[in-house]
Amino acid sequence: MNDERLEILQHKIAEPAAGYKSVRISRIRISNYRFFREEIALDFNGANLLVYGENGSGKSTIYRALEYLAGKRFEGIAAEKNIFSDAAEPLIEFGFTNGKELIIHSDMTEMPEGFDFIKGLSVFAPMLDYKKLLKVHYATTLVAGRINVYDMLRELFKDYEAEDGIVLSGIKDPSRYFESLERIVNSVLLDETNRILAMFDADISLQKFTFKTEFTPDNRLEPVINIEIDYREQAVDNYHTFLNEARLSALAVSLYFASTKTLLGSLRSESVKILVLDDLLIGLDMGNRFKLLDILKTEFSEFQIFFFTYDKELFEIYKNKMPWEKYELYMDDTADIPAAIVKRGSSETERAKEFYAAKEYDCCALVLRKGFEKLLKSYLSPREQLDRNCNELNLADLVGRAKKKCTGEAKKIMEKLDSDRRHILNPLSHNDNRNIYAQELKSAMDDLEKLKDMLR
Repeated sequence: MNDERLEILQHKIAEPAAGYKSVRISRIRISNYRFFREEIALDFNGANLLVYGENGSGKSTIYRALEYLAGKRFEGIAAEKNIFSDAAEPLIEFGFTNGKELIIHSDMTEMPEGFDFIKGLSVFAPMLDYKKLLKVHYATTLVAGRINVYDMLRELFKDYEAEDGIVLSGIKDPSRYFESLERIVNSVLLDETNRILAMFDADISLQKFTFKTEFTPDNRLEPVINIEIDYREQAVDNYHTFLNEARLSALAVSLYFASTKTLLGSLRSESVKILVLDDLLIGLDMGNRFKLLDILKTEFSEFQIFFFTYDKELFEIYKNKMPWEKYELYMDDTADIPAAIVKRGSSETERAKEFYAAKEYDCCALVLRKGFEKLLKSYLSPREQLDRNCNELNLADLVGRAKKKCTGEAKKIMEKLDSDRRHILNPLSHNDNRNIYAQELKSAMDDLEKLKDMLR
């Protein structure tokens, strides 16, 4: 849309790139790679990114692209070429707020010169999905009925500088290696994990990581690291069978978050700080889902957050809880070759502005009315949204109840929006031939944005 009014009314979600203290990712473009045969582009100007993707729409392809950025090897991209592509090679392009551009392609074997600000990503392991969480509390084989987290910790801390100039994986003497790993996890990591875990509603704490070696069934010596856990100050022998799914998820998330912060603290140079989270919340109840959001705000405020989910309800809840750009992915299977539909996750007021600029005033009024109702439901508690017979209130009654609850300027704006609802929004949402006054719609959009900021 080129209407000049759209430029005036456009609501800016992302902060200007110059406002960020460190380098951030500003855009991602992918073509001929995994699910994406045609090029898809996500532009977000260094902001946090929230992505909803229905199953099979390419969400995991974007996650995988970010994995390449956080890794050290790039040869695998050639094997992940889209199966419907012709001769074109897979490409992943990243733009950064410092003006640099990185294109990952099949001939690339290592990070080019001039991108030192990316190299730290491979150290502090910013990628986290549900499969990684399972390593904390699920295993196909157990030693004495207990979870062995040695492989997980060895992989996480392989690039941690354990001694002057020597990373953990560079220590070849087994005794020295285990002494170093035990010193790391039972000091900094243990305390940091418990600090983050206390922010969840879990009632559990880590006491220590125990180290030993045991014989496997085929008589091989195997390193074993177990986690000693208390639940309400009582020791739990087999936490993976005793704790419920929500507590196990909180434990795993806290351990990985603590690892990320510990590993980041070991870097000697500035690095891009990203945290990429893919469907972490399967096991968390709604209360702890909100607590996780609080943890991201307080513990990772300097990070650029990439949050992927297939849960549309969670996407709708989260999208107004943090400042981030939103995208939605859907699968278009109407053609012979499946493709992605990439939709910008605009709010109702942003969509209303687009309709307004296009002079589609009825559509503008419809989404404004919807946005007003959504705002009221976010302001009123679930019980306040019901009448005495526990039936859901209609929009008029929701407004009436909200007006009684708020005061001052917010109440004045709500009263004006209620008048707009009756005289503009409702009629335009139905078959009505009355005159349209564009300025009244613009005023209603401005008021809705003001009220949203006040009630937030």
